[in-house]
Amino acid sequence: MVSKIDICNLALAHLGQEGISSLTQDDERARRIHLFYEPVKAEVLRTHNWAFALVREPLVLLEDPSAPAYPYLYQYPADGLFVRKVFAGESGRKPFEFKEVYRRRINQRAIQTPAPQAVAEYTRDVQDATQFDPAFVKAFSLALAADLALTLTGDEALSRLLLTRYAQSLEEARRSNMSEEFQIPPAESVFMEAR
Repeated sequence: MVSKIDICNLALAHLGQEGISSLTQDDERARRIHLFYEPVKAEVLRTHNWAFALVREPLVLLEDPSAPAYPYLYQYPADGLFVRKVFAGESGRKPFEFKEVYRRRINQRAIQTPAPQAVAEYTRDVQDATQFDPAFVKAFSLALAADLALTLTGDEALSRLLLTRYAQSLEEARRSNMSEEFQIPPAESVFMEAR
C-alpha cells in the first residue's frame, strides 16, 4: 500500500531530490509539494477513467428549471470531479444528454438533463492514497514531478521529459483498462453484495 508521502517522495525521486518525512516540515520541497498535490491529483483523476475512482450513484433533485429540453436539475456530486454519463434510474443502460451548469440562485454547480431519477457515473475525488491503483500512482507521481520540476530544479528539459513520461503512463493505463473491461455495477447491486 502506498501513502501520500510515498507519492510525494516518488515525485521527488523523479527529480533527483531527497525525500521528505512530512508535508508540514519546514522545507521548501514540502511546501511546494503541499501546494501542488491536490490540484495535480484532481487533474490526473479527471484525465482518465480510473476504475478505483469511478462510481455510479443517484443524483439529488434540486428544482425544475424552465428549459424544456432539460427539465430536471440535480446537485453535482459533492465528491465529483468529472461526471462522465447520466442514466435514468438505477438500471438505466442508455446514457442521457446532460450539461453541467452553474445556478447563481442556489450558488452551486448542477447537472441539467431530461433523465428522470438520474443516476450519474462519475470520477470521485479519492482522498485515501491506499485506494490508488498502481498505474495511477505512477502517472500521478510523474505529473507531480513535472509540475514541480521548474520550481525545484529550474530544469525545463527535465520538466518536458517528465511530461512525456506522464503521457506514456496514461496511455499504458488506458490500454490496461481496455483489456480489463471493468463494469460499474448499479449502486443497488453493490449494496446487496455488501449485505
